[in-house]
Amino acid sequence: MNELNEDISKAEVFQSLYDNSPDLYRTIDLDGKIILCNKTYAEKIGFATNEIIGQSIFDHVGQKSHQNLKETFEHWRKTGQVTNNEIWLKRNDGVEFPVLLSANNLLDDNGRLIGSNTVLRDISELTQAKSEIDALKLKKLAIIGELSARISHDLRNPLTTMRTSLELLSVLDNQMVKKHNDVFKKINGAVIRMSHQIDEVMDYVKPKPLDINNYSLKEIIHDVVDQLQKQDNIVINLPQNDVKINCDKEKLEIVLSNLILNAIQAMNYHGVITLRIIDQASSVKIEVEDSGSGIPDELKEKIFEPLFTTRQIGTGLGLPSCKAIVEKHNGTLSFRTKIGQGTVFVIELPKSTS
Repeated sequence: MNELNEDISKAEVFQSLYDNSPDLYRTIDLDGKIILCNKTYAEKIGFATNEIIGQSIFDHVGQKSHQNLKETFEHWRKTGQVTNNEIWLKRNDGVEFPVLLSANNLLDDNGRLIGSNTVLRDISELTQAKSEIDALKLKKLAIIGELSARISHDLRNPLTTMRTSLELLSVLDNQMVKKHNDVFKKINGAVIRMSHQIDEVMDYVKPKPLDINNYSLKEIIHDVVDQLQKQDNIVINLPQNDVKINCDKEKLEIVLSNLILNAIQAMNYHGVITLRIIDQASSVKIEVEDSGSGIPDELKEKIFEPLFTTRQIGTGLGLPSCKAIVEKHNGTLSFRTKIGQGTVFVIELPKSTS
């Protein structure tokens, strides 16, 4: 009798947790039909509980997350678990809001899979806070951009004068000039490097709007590699497959050029770089893999930080600029690395860019 009372007590406790949780709970069958939900879910979605029962989970998803939810559902069907996937739900009044979705298998008494218990945590406040922080960063960036523009203008004029003077010297048939030719080459190299760093800073603080058109990724990659200065000890393997995508060709070329040059430097100008195009259902991945020494653990979290660099020359804005460009395409830039085996940078872009 005591065991029965204990079981009933446990059932009541779990039912109370389900019903009164501040998180959104729903239980679905194998077809994605909702068979149970708690009152928080019903209130957030804006339907009565009895109206929700029998509806599809796809009835409650925002337009921009429809494909993501489909892939998440298939992932659960294959693996039995989903953890903290960001999904945008849609209320009855059409308003969309973000949640983190986690799901586990629901089994019957015989151990057969009959559905899923899903927890959805509303992250609207976090998303709003992030948006406000991003807006503040943009405001600060705009101020820095104005200052950088003034400084770059003051620097470009003397650099242009120096470059023009060096070009004039290079065509003079003068023994004194020829005698100091190596010095002039070093000065010219310094001018080019300074000009490149100014351009890199300006691209980061005052990015231009995207010029979106449909392009072949294979052609973009081949164009980037063709423009690079040839390195005798570097082998670059190019993809043979192709995917067409809406993007800003010039900006994507900047990203790929940066990643390939970083790979060359990471390998100390000796090794193999492999570029891949991976076609997926709603997105495409571009991988840039090097055979370098890998990124140490203590540097992993700093890779995309503005002004961070391990090089003696450089602004520390190359990778942050690349990340910003990819994110403006509604994509992501990430990496995976193994010490002694190399690093793979992964650009993932949606096939359609709004």
